[in-house]
Amino acid sequence: MNYNYIAIEGNIGAGKTSLATRISQQFNAQLILEQFDDNPFLPGFYRDPDKYSFPLELSFLAERYQQLKEQLAQSDLFKTFVISEVNGFGF
Repeated sequence: MNYNYIAIEGNIGAGKTSLATRISQQFNAQLILEQFDDNPFLPGFYRDPDKYSFPLELSFLAERYQQLKEQLAQSDLFKTFVISEVNGFGF
């Protein structure tokens, strides 16, 4: 089977980035990693998950859309497919 896009989803610290990086290297795939360092809702989520889980997920969704839109517009013609990792908090 041929896939154009594969997403590795899981909780923080599960090894998504390591797995996606290895797959991208082994199969010559374009790697897109989630950018969560600047997320303004993340500190609030750790203080009060019930209050901040939904806004955090929405911000991750909006950020992921923007990131994919920008990165896929500049797709690498020499890469066979795109692989990314996505944090899933399980809400």
